[in-house]
Amino acid sequence: MPNEKLEIPIIFTPREIKKYEESIKLDFNGLYFVDMKIMGQGIPMHLDLKDPEHHKVDMGIISVDGKSNRTIPLINRSIKPVKFSIFPATAAFEKQDLSLKVPNGKMTDIVLKPKEQLPIEVKFRPTVRMLNFAHDVMIRIEGLEENRKLFTVSGVAQGIELRVMDDILAFGSVVKDSRLTKSIQMSNFGDVQAHFDWDLKGSNKNFTISPIKGFVNPNSNMDLEITFHPAQEDPEIT
Repeated sequence: MPNEKLEIPIIFTPREIKKYEESIKLDFNGLYFVDMKIMGQGIPMHLDLKDPEHHKVDMGIISVDGKSNRTIPLINRSIKPVKFSIFPATAAFEKQDLSLKVPNGKMTDIVLKPKEQLPIEVKFRPTVRMLNFAHDVMIRIEGLEENRKLFTVSGVAQGIELRVMDDILAFGSVVKDSRLTKSIQMSNFGDVQAHFDWDLKGSNKNFTISPIKGFVNPNSNMDLEITFHPAQEDPEIT
C-alpha cells in the first residue's frame, strides 16, 4: 500500500573469520529492481583469562573458619563488545563455602568492551572440614551454543575432629577413700594437632584425669587414665 513500510530482517551468521559481501536483488512487481549490497565480517572471539595459568585456581589449605581470596582477571581481546554470563558448573560449588564476585555484583549479561578487563573474585570461607575438592566455573557467551569451562577452583579445609570413644565410663561401687582407675581413648580424626585442657571444677574432689592437658596429633590416639577416689559416701557421684 502507498506510504507503508516493510522491514526485511537480515541475519548474519559468519562461519569463517573473513569479510563477507553479498548482493540481493529486490523485485517490485517486476517493474522496478533494486540491487542491495550486504557486507559483514566474521571476527575471532577472544574472551579469555588474562593469565593462562589461572585456568587452575588453588585456594590453598585453609583452616576451618579461615578465609582465602583469589582474583582472576578476564580480558576481551576481540574488536567488538562481548556479552556473557559466569556461573559454577554445579550447586556443590556454594555448598563447599565458595563464592564468585565481580565489581558490580552481576554475574549474568555482563558486557565487556574491547581491551576491557573484568576481575573475578573467588572467595573460600570454610565452616567445616573438607577433603580435596575441584569445581569448574563456566562461561556462557551470547551467540554461542555451548558453554565452556573458564577455570577450575580447588582447595582443602583443615580442622580439628577430637572424639572420646566412650560417652559413659561406669565405675560402679567403690569403697570410700579407695581408688579405681580406668582408661578411655581419645582420638583426633582431624588434620591438625588438637590441644586439650580438661575442666574438672565440678568433680575434682572425686575424679582425676591423667594427663590433664596436652595435645593429640592428627590421625592419632591417646589413652587417658581416669581415677575415681570417693572421699565420702554417696549413692550417686558424677
